[in-house]
Amino acid sequence: MPQYQTWEEFSRAAEKLYLADPMKVRVVLKYRHTDGNLCIKVTDDLVQWHLNYCTLRHGIARGLKT
Repeated sequence: MPQYQTWEEFSRAAEKLYLADPMKVRVVLKYRHTDGNLCIKVTDDLVQWHLNYCTLRHGIARGLKT
């Protein structure tokens, strides 16, 4: 399970996973208010790819597109 250090690397890998099979991709956002930690997990139903990214920067959370 790769843990990405930069948002650019994570977003490229997540987009690649999504484009492979959009109907099987799931995204989980977990925010902890106590320490301001945002974790994003992207996975497919086959559970062969888990992409993780965690940050304490609030700018990333504001820049997310739905």
